[in-house]
Order: sequence, then structure tokens, then C-alpha cells
Amino acid sequence: MALRDSRSERTGPVRAALRITWTSIGWSAAAGSASIVAGVLARSLSLTGSGVSVLIDLTSSVVLVWRFRRHDEHPAAERVAHLVAALALIVLALGLAVAAAIRFATGAAAAPTPASLAIAAVSVLALPLIAARKYHVAPRVPSHALRVDAHITVVGATTALLALAGLGLTDAGLDAADSVAAAVIAVGAAILGIVELRSRATSPSVP
Repeated sequence: MALRDSRSERTGPVRAALRITWTSIGWSAAAGSASIVAGVLARSLSLTGSGVSVLIDLTSSVVLVWRFRRHDEHPAAERVAHLVAALALIVLALGLAVAAAIRFATGAAAAPTPASLAIAAVSVLALPLIAARKYHVAPRVPSHALRVDAHITVVGATTALLALAGLGLTDAGLDAADSVAAAVIAVGAAILGIVELRSRATSPSVP
């Protein structure tokens, strides 16, 4: 009986982690693709970056599914998932930084559309809820990788908020607003990614 209770305590949080991870994958596939399409059509760097960050969240979440399904079989799965999530943040930061620099150099401006504004607004509402659930479940597993994945979801929510602000300000006549929003997103993603890589390097025994 004690053994059964112990297994139940372990598998309950793992099942919760799998549920929120699958939810994140479903949302990321739909919202990320829609954001990228709308961002390209609106020539919005920040909204496109928001979509890419959401698809990066999807990639990280797919690795997490593997990690949670191998919870008792593959101890290295947690560290692999943690590394993938941290590197994903840095890749996003580099991509946005380069794109923002090009946009500043060329002086190109976004052309906001109702669809681009609506997609950004929906992401602002949905992503914080998903991130909050990940943060709640992560210490119960425990999983540093799920916590980093929650960071990525927060970055996605922030990018959506900044994209919404950037598009709104661009529509009001501030042509550089969208590029500034993308640059701010890049800095935030880079800081989070570096912090997590350092924490992984200094904690080799992270579960």
C-alpha cells in the first residue's frame, strides 16, 4: 500500500505536467502559425517574433513530453529538456535582434491589420494562463525544464503584448515602435536563456 501511495504521489504531478504540456503544444501550433502568417502579412517584426517564440515553446514542450514519459526510466531526459528550452530562448533572442537591426537600418515599418491586432490580443489573454499552470506544476514534479518552458511561455505572452503595443503605436504613426518592441523582446529572451544555461552549468545534479 505504501509503495502504491508513493507511486501515486510521483505520477500525479507527472500526469498534470503532461496535460499542461499537451495543452501548450495545441495552443502553440495554432496560435504560433497564425501569428507568423498575420505578422508577415502586416510586416510586423514583433508579431512574427511572437509567433516564432510560441513555436519555440512548442518545440520545448515536445521535448518535455518525452521527458515526462521517461520520468522513471531516463534520468538524463530532464537535463536534455532543460538545455533545449534554454537554448531556444537564446536562438529566439538572436533572431529577433538581427531582424530588429535590419529593420532599424532600412527604416521599414509595419502595416497593422485588424487580424494582426486580434491575434496578438488573444495571445496576451491565453498565454499567461498556460504559463501560470506550468509554474504551478513544475515544483511538484519537480522539473526545472518545465519551469524554463514556462519562462518561454511568458516570453511569448510578453512578445504578444509588445507586438500589440507596437502595432498600435505604428498605426498611430510611430513607425519605429514595432522594431523597438522586437528589440526589447530579444533582450528579455537572451537574459532568461543565459540565466538558465548558467544555472544548468552550476547545478550538474539537477534532476
